[in-house]
Amino acid sequence: MLPPITIASLEAFIASKKYRLPPELDLAFETDRQRILAASATVTISRMVVGYNALLPVDVFLAPHTLWLAIALHLCVITPYMIAVGMLIRHRPGLFLRDSLSAMFPILMVAQVMYIYSLNWHGPDAFAAWQYQYIAIAAISYTNMSQSLDMRFAIATTIAISLIYLTVLFVSPAPFSVKFIGATALISISVIGFEAKTRLEYNARQNFLRRLRDRMQRFEAENEASRDALTGLSNRRHFDERVAAIWSATKAPLEPVSIIMIDIDHFKLFNDHYGHPAGDHCIKRVGGAIAAALRGQNDLAVRFGGEEFVLLLPGTTLEGAMMIAERVRRAVEAMAIPHDASLNSPVVTISLGVTAGLITAPAETLLAAADEALYKAKRAGRNQVHPPFMTLEPTPTKTWRAVG
Repeated sequence: MLPPITIASLEAFIASKKYRLPPELDLAFETDRQRILAASATVTISRMVVGYNALLPVDVFLAPHTLWLAIALHLCVITPYMIAVGMLIRHRPGLFLRDSLSAMFPILMVAQVMYIYSLNWHGPDAFAAWQYQYIAIAAISYTNMSQSLDMRFAIATTIAISLIYLTVLFVSPAPFSVKFIGATALISISVIGFEAKTRLEYNARQNFLRRLRDRMQRFEAENEASRDALTGLSNRRHFDERVAAIWSATKAPLEPVSIIMIDIDHFKLFNDHYGHPAGDHCIKRVGGAIAAALRGQNDLAVRFGGEEFVLLLPGTTLEGAMMIAERVRRAVEAMAIPHDASLNSPVVTISLGVTAGLITAPAETLLAAADEALYKAKRAGRNQVHPPFMTLEPTPTKTWRAVG
């Protein structure tokens, strides 16, 4: 299993200025590059098609006898291939398939140029053909400085291009000076290209690390802004945002939603008796018991302020919410936090008000109803759920009785 990516690990790697990324960052980098390439595939391929076919006028002057063949190879073979690869990249294939197919374009380009060159190295256009073959060297520049190939594919593609170019060049009847210039230019462009590729790749990785760090910092800041610092539960701001999102985005107006309002019984007396540090510890433990009742990402536990909490339960009926409320009440009581100043229990307890309704009901109405239910639970003696939680007695008559 790969270790998690943290802001600290990103900062450390940015500062180290290393070229190679550790596996977890390399995987994230490749995923990000795949997304960027897919998003820009149409524009990138369009530019490549225009740039490649802009070389056709060279055939008019340097290889006129094979002009129609060059046009056919350009428009009927290589250009359709480029467009097909671009369409595939939009669907985000894996690195091996994407770079293998992308690398074939400069290889096909060199093969096409050297093939046209071989058809023209004899006859009246021989001298012009000796100049024509230099076009192939441009493919190396394109491979290393324009294509977003992984370095391993860039190296393999450059080797393949070099072998095709040098093999055809040295078996041709061109004078030694042409072969020497071609080989020298190939080596020079390859070295410059690899240096540029290394620098571009390094910059791309560093920029990715910085973008990822900035995204994580923003997320962390937003997360902290939506959390209560003491308990780690959501705060009132996050509650309001979730309520607005749920009530505006729902596609099922008959979907139920429940709200549980929770208050620590006689918390002011607890605070006065034990002190604020103990009061904070009590709030944290109660908040933990409330968080443990969450069933998934849809449920939301909120510290509403002071010793008051709220549970927002989308898709939950009144009966389901009452069962959750009773579990929370029992969990807090079972913690047995001493409360010698309490007027109704030797340990810390909570009172809970439950309400439920349809999404069509205003959130403010449900919240007010839950607050009213909480008030009734306190007035009835505290340490209970209102409406009273009902349980089925194991008797022959199966009567219902209120608990708490």
